[in-house]
Amino acid sequence: MTRRRSWPRTTGCPCSGRWTVKSHAQTVFKAVPDLHFIFLIVPSYMSLGSTLITVFNQVGNIPSLTYDEDFAVHICHRHSHYPQLHIRKARVEDHDDLVPIFLHHDTILKETYGEYFLAELIEAQDEENHAIVCEVRDEPPGGPLRERDDRSEQPWSRFAEHPGSCLPSSF
Repeated sequence: MTRRRSWPRTTGCPCSGRWTVKSHAQTVFKAVPDLHFIFLIVPSYMSLGSTLITVFNQVGNIPSLTYDEDFAVHICHRHSHYPQLHIRKARVEDHDDLVPIFLHHDTILKETYGEYFLAELIEAQDEENHAIVCEVRDEPPGGPLRERDDRSEQPWSRFAEHPGSCLPSSF
C-alpha cells in the first residue's frame, strides 16, 4: 500500500471513524510543517460520508475538461487540527496574559521581586537578554523569558512539541 492510497483505504474501512480521520489530518500536518491545506477533489455526485465531512469543507466546484461532470473541491485547514506556534518578541502589554502562567507554577518570583516583575523584565530587554512569547491563533497564551544562549539558534527549541503548548519543555 502506497502512502498516497493509505488515507482513502483507511477512511473507507467501516471500522474507521471521525477520530481516525482527524488523526490522519493531524499526522499529515505534523509531518509537513509548511503544509497549510489539504485539498480533496472528488466527482461532484459523490458524498464524502459522515467521517470525511467532519474534516473537509467544500469550497467550490470545478468543471472537467475531459468528462461531462463537475468535481467538488474540499479543503482541510491546518489550524483546525495542528495549529502552529508563532514566536515573537514580548511586549509589556503581554504582562496580564503571562503572569497567571508563571504564578501557576511558582509564586516565589512574585513574592521576591514584586507584582510587576515580569513587566520590568520585558522592559529591560537588550541585545543580550530577550523575552519571547508564543501565540496560537493570534492569542498570546504565554511564553518563556530566556537569556541569550549561543548553543541554541532557535528560541522555540525549548518548547514542548505538542500543539498549543507554549510552556518551556522544562516546566
